[in-house]
Amino acid sequence: MRVVRRLGGGQHAETFEVAAGSERLVFRRFPAGDDAVLRERTVLSKLASLGGSCPQLVAADTSASSPRILTSYVPGAPPDPGLDPAVLAAELGRTLARVHEQDAGGLPSGVPFPPIGAGPCAREIKRRWSDLDMSELVFTHGDFWSGNTVWDGVRLTGVVDWSGAHRAPRGIDLAWCRQDLALLHGRGDAPDVFLAAYDDAAGVKIRRMRLWDLHAGARAEDRVEEWAPNYEGVARPDLTGERLRARLDAWNDHLLRG
Repeated sequence: MRVVRRLGGGQHAETFEVAAGSERLVFRRFPAGDDAVLRERTVLSKLASLGGSCPQLVAADTSASSPRILTSYVPGAPPDPGLDPAVLAAELGRTLARVHEQDAGGLPSGVPFPPIGAGPCAREIKRRWSDLDMSELVFTHGDFWSGNTVWDGVRLTGVVDWSGAHRAPRGIDLAWCRQDLALLHGRGDAPDVFLAAYDDAAGVKIRRMRLWDLHAGARAEDRVEEWAPNYEGVARPDLTGERLRARLDAWNDHLLRG
């Protein structure tokens, strides 16, 4: 087996495209003590109905000293920076609706806790915590953003990095992706196009979406600058820490004004 190239995206693991004869695979190596491989091995077994749009497990080492996983290669590339934001948003919304339809039995609970931060979003969502709708738990990806998707031109062909999947409210994934779209394109219409596409495909209407958006904002408001390497890894070096901060603050201000 030989390394073909290092793959970009999230910085949680070292990720490589590798070749075993004529077969293309993905090898991911996690820090010692990380349980992501153990979690992802369980999750991938539940995604057969999504077919080739999700990685298939080939081998896994769940040892604490050297956790690593080998999966099938999902062909495609990160979304083109020049892709129409409305096309990007609609494809993401329809795809997430399919993810949420999967069987969540046996997954760990991902019901959220109030945020620990002290920023404006954290203060507001803690004040409104009892208003969040947690009555329905579905199969959630846990880190559904554009950098965990692969594309063939204008068509989303795959979703990767499933180690954070849980049984959790729909709003967790929805708000995380809406925030990503605001970081990618500024406030604009993309977050609402995404939500409309999701609602149409899933046949549901999310209650109090603004509160879930504030929950995502609380998770990001103290650390968004740290995400610049993630965006650089998916061909968005223009999204510097400074620009991410400015766009997140604008999005969160919009949410807080209600």
